[in-house]
Amino acid sequence: MKQRRTSLSSCRLPVNVVIDRRRLNHNSNLEDSDMVHLTILHREHPCLSTSTQPVDPSPSALSRYHAHVRRLTGSISSCPADQVNNSGPIIANGVPWDYFSYVTQIQLGTPGRTHSVLIDTGSSFPWIMCKSCKEGCDKQADPLFDPAASSTYKQIRCGSSLCTIIPEATMTRNTCFWYFQSCTYNNKYEDNSTSKGIASFDRLMYAKGNMMEAFLFGCTTSFSGIGGQYSGIIGLSANSLSFFSQVSIGRYKAMSFCLPHPQKTGYLKFGLYEEMDGMQFSPMFKDGNNYYTHITNIMVGNDTLYFPPGLGENNTMRCFIDTGTPYTMLPDQLFQNLSNAVENNIKGFYRLHAWAGQTCFQREILWNEEDTDIPAIMIMFEGNATIKLVAEDLWFREDSGLLCLAFKKGAGGDVVLGSRHMMTTHIVIDLEKSAMGLLDHGCA
Repeated sequence: MKQRRTSLSSCRLPVNVVIDRRRLNHNSNLEDSDMVHLTILHREHPCLSTSTQPVDPSPSALSRYHAHVRRLTGSISSCPADQVNNSGPIIANGVPWDYFSYVTQIQLGTPGRTHSVLIDTGSSFPWIMCKSCKEGCDKQADPLFDPAASSTYKQIRCGSSLCTIIPEATMTRNTCFWYFQSCTYNNKYEDNSTSKGIASFDRLMYAKGNMMEAFLFGCTTSFSGIGGQYSGIIGLSANSLSFFSQVSIGRYKAMSFCLPHPQKTGYLKFGLYEEMDGMQFSPMFKDGNNYYTHITNIMVGNDTLYFPPGLGENNTMRCFIDTGTPYTMLPDQLFQNLSNAVENNIKGFYRLHAWAGQTCFQREILWNEEDTDIPAIMIMFEGNATIKLVAEDLWFREDSGLLCLAFKKGAGGDVVLGSRHMMTTHIVIDLEKSAMGLLDHGCA
């Protein structure tokens, strides 16, 4: 049945400054009003025009997704909150990397125009598709950003000192030969997705009453790859040009977020944050522009998964946080250990032959559904923080009888915690304390 399309004009995301004066972290001299709150949605939420985009089940979608993970580890208005949007089945063997992507809205230019952008903790350079785009911008659901219609838009010139540091965020050299030439950028990823254009400034409205007069971003004039239905990306990495870093100028350098269920609304907050009851903090580190903490243990039911020799240090493993990755990626031997432990503890399903680095289970025909027993998985971090994954958190479901673990075998020696397993967990990234806070099921 054809789905109803919800227009963005009638479904603006609420972007508000949210102040909670009860238990803010007062370890800085900043004011309480320095907390900024953006609303974020799953890509299938009915308030997004992208929610009617089809799920791509092709093998190429999966291969592009794996390349996204290699890039990470190798560099080592009002909106109805609870509307249901039945987008059809999730394809177990070939879930596109962006199915568990999350989106917020920003206003750019003068007058401001609203754009739906992906949030990605593994990305550094923010960019927006522009009207001057000549290639690959025709799938976007929102109108393209028109620099000519903004009275505050400015291009960055090659002679600017900013132009010389943009390659630190894009990881690709720009092409500047003349002092007064426009500064170009080239974001190229290992899956061969690219975003090319002009490094620019414009006025940004990113929360009620909060404005940045000179927001640095890429005005995209050429795009190829997946994710083209969105206006762009706001990177949340530790790089100095990321959206996180630009918004954090003059603020306490921390962000907290909740990736919501597809039917719900979540949040992305910058600055001071509330230390919720039950939240535990782990030491946080940076590898290049990426954040990671350490995992101390993984349990399947009552079984402990011992880390294979040669992986990690001091009986721990590095765990990177990447909202742009749907699966949680595990090193080969640890993935096999987890798959075997699930097989030994699950009742009512039998294990299928693995494909594409994934483990799936088929329901036994004569087994009573009431007797089905699926073990919980506990991921334990330094500092006693834990994420508990119960049955509904563990799987991508293809049909009523086939379940595939939302874990995959990775190519590297680190763990990458994917967005599927961050969903409904309240997460804090505190750069000033070098700490990561986790509260399991701390949000909707």
